[in-house]
Amino acid sequence: MLVIEFDPLETIPLVDALVEGPNGRRRVKLVLDTGCAVTQIDTGLMETMGYSISDSSNVISIHGPAGDEQEGYLVSARSLTIFGRSFENVAVGVYDFDNFSKYGIDGLLGWDIIRQFHIEMNGPNGLLKIF
Repeated sequence: MLVIEFDPLETIPLVDALVEGPNGRRRVKLVLDTGCAVTQIDTGLMETMGYSISDSSNVISIHGPAGDEQEGYLVSARSLTIFGRSFENVAVGVYDFDNFSKYGIDGLLGWDIIRQFHIEMNGPNGLLKIF
């Protein structure tokens, strides 16, 4: 079991991940978001790791809670490591997260990855248990 502590007074739970691309690896902070179908990472970060729209398998768009549509693209990241487990050639949505970078948010950890873990969250005590 892995226990991750987070600040229960924060408005959203952030988790650390490691993403690998053609230009190396980068640590990222992702929102634990069970309402997000596919893990998403900021365009600028993905570009520094060597990804671009020319690497995309698909141009995609999402609708935020307010209904605003944002276009992005889907790439196959070499690896995404989260909670001590690595996922190879994982599909990642690439979107502009500039409005959220001031909050330390690099993207969203989506249901595609979250569902592969047994996770227990204790919000009042700021604990995330990964089995």
